Amino acid sequence: MNKLVLLFFIFLSHIIYSQISEGQKFCEETKGGPYFPISEFNFSKKIFWYKTFYKETKEGIKVIDGKTYYEFKQEWQEKNISMLYMREENGVIYQYEESLKKETIRYDPKFTEGYSWKSADGKDSYKIISYHGELRTPYCEYKNLLVIEANVSFGKFKFYYLKGHGYIGATKDHKLVSCLSPEYN
Repeated sequence: MNKLVLLFFIFLSHIIYSQISEGQKFCEETKGGPYFPISEFNFSKKIFWYKTFYKETKEGIKVIDGKTYYEFKQEWQEKNISMLYMREENGVIYQYEESLKKETIRYDPKFTEGYSWKSADGKDSYKIISYHGELRTPYCEYKNLLVIEANVSFGKFKFYYLKGHGYIGATKDHKLVSCLSPEYN
């Protein structure tokens, strides 16, 4: 009997934590949803990164140089805080780089597999690897992912994005180094 009760609570907790927003399942894409749902982002995420994690929340909007950005706060386990400023224009996702006082394109839906681009300062490079990627995390086996290879100052990674959810994980040297958690504490 105790095992049955335990299984019921595990099942119930999976259902509760598996929705990001009303009607949305944690492990499933939202058909027709964007890979970068920055304007629709009205929830909090807990994202593991190596042996730490951060909690990401949308804080509001900020106008920079006459352009309106969504402001995202990333509060790390160690209490460090990073801010991201992103906006969408005609489907293109831009990130404002505070240190450069410039924008970098994060994604353009017109980019095809194999397309490459650089950051605003030319130091980082990105490449569309696939629109049909797969990623296994401790929580889900994802399919139909946007996979972007990033050569950045701190390494070479593959970042994975799910329609309607956005970022869900990263690999380095074919090993999982980051993933979205279904829980937010």
